[in-house]
Amino acid sequence: MQEILTPARQGSRGGGWGLGLGLVLVVLLVVAGLTFATLRSTGVVGGPSETERRAAALAQEQADLRSGLGVFMEIRAVFFGAERRYLPAMHQARVQIQEYNTELAQVEAQIDEINSANAARLRGCGSSCPDLDYPAYPKMPELGPQIKDLKAVVQRTGELHGQLSALRETGVLAMAYSDLLSAVDLLGEDARENLASLKDMRRKPKTGSYADGRTRLRIGTLNGNSSLPVIRRMNGNLVRLLERTDLPVRGYDLPGGRDRDRSDHSTAV
Repeated sequence: MQEILTPARQGSRGGGWGLGLGLVLVVLLVVAGLTFATLRSTGVVGGPSETERRAAALAQEQADLRSGLGVFMEIRAVFFGAERRYLPAMHQARVQIQEYNTELAQVEAQIDEINSANAARLRGCGSSCPDLDYPAYPKMPELGPQIKDLKAVVQRTGELHGQLSALRETGVLAMAYSDLLSAVDLLGEDARENLASLKDMRRKPKTGSYADGRTRLRIGTLNGNSSLPVIRRMNGNLVRLLERTDLPVRGYDLPGGRDRDRSDHSTAV
């Protein structure tokens, strides 16, 4: 029984060594498998590297941005077309109004001189006052072309408001769409108010009297371009978006890119 239970010395040593070596090999295989699985899941072995994954993500972001940006830039270009019509119309209106006011002031001064020189003859003359040679009043500015342009701007900004409101962009261009909508509304409001003012200016004065400057046109009541601060913010955000996604600015009508028309603010910052 003792011989059976007690293995031979040589056999015992050989069996223990083989069992230990087998266990070591099994452990090594398990560790190697786990290591390989970890490396594969992280992309180090058997898959895309971290650099490759980042490049793929950037390429996808660029593709998505190009698609959405193309539509946005088309709408933006329509807005700047309206601005190009608004700006010269208001410039020309101001020039005509200022010229009229200047001529009117000169006529008023001449009338004052004539009245002063004939003060004695005019004093207490009643219905028999002398017929003095007064200068003619200047003609009111026409302002017809400017009114036509402003009507077109009001219509176009109204259309753009409806289009932008319907899109409701929620992606990376959400802020750009919000800024563009604000710029459209501000320009449209300026155009509407100026249109009403110019129409009122074209009405003939109730009397031909120049007293108190009642026939002078109030150029200071006209609006400028309230949308410009929003345009600058929108353009700056778009440039930063392109830089973040590593897209060239030179291909767009933006600051640092191509300027399609210098008479608008498409590249203002």
